[in-house]
Amino acid sequence: MKQIIFAAIGCAIAAMAFADTTAAMSIQDAAAGSYVRRQNGEATLVVKRSGEYWRVSAAIGGVPNGGATVADCGFIAEGSITRGAFDGKVTRVNIVAGLDEEGEAAKPGLGFAFSLGNGTITVRGADAAAICSGEGSVIDGIYKRSSR
Repeated sequence: MKQIIFAAIGCAIAAMAFADTTAAMSIQDAAAGSYVRRQNGEATLVVKRSGEYWRVSAAIGGVPNGGATVADCGFIAEGSITRGAFDGKVTRVNIVAGLDEEGEAAKPGLGFAFSLGNGTITVRGADAAAICSGEGSVIDGIYKRSSR
C-alpha cells in the first residue's frame, strides 16, 4: 500500500514539474511569428528563437512624406524574452531584404526592447535615429501578429 502511495505522489510531482516547464516554454514560444504595424510607415518584426536567445528581424518603412520619404530601415536584435518582454541588443543594421540580408555590424550599445501581449508587440522608446542612421523612421508602435 505504501509503495502505491509513494508511486502516486512521485507521479504527481513529476506531472506538476512537467506542466510548469511546458507552460513556461509555451508562453515564450508563443512570441515566435511575424508582426506588422501599419501606422507611421509600414513595419514588420519577425521574432524567432535562435539557440539560447531570441532574434528579431525588423523592416521599418519611412514615414510617408512624398519625395522626402526616407529609405527603409532594417536591423537585427538579439536578446531574451522574460515575463512578456523582449530585451536585447541591436547586432546588425542596414539590412535590406533581397539585397544585403546580413547588413553591417551595429554600433555597440544600441538596445531594443518591447512588450508582448495578446497577439501584439508594443515598442516604446526605440532610438530610431541611432538604429536607422538618421531621422524619418519610426520604430515605436503596436505591431499585430500576421503569422506564426
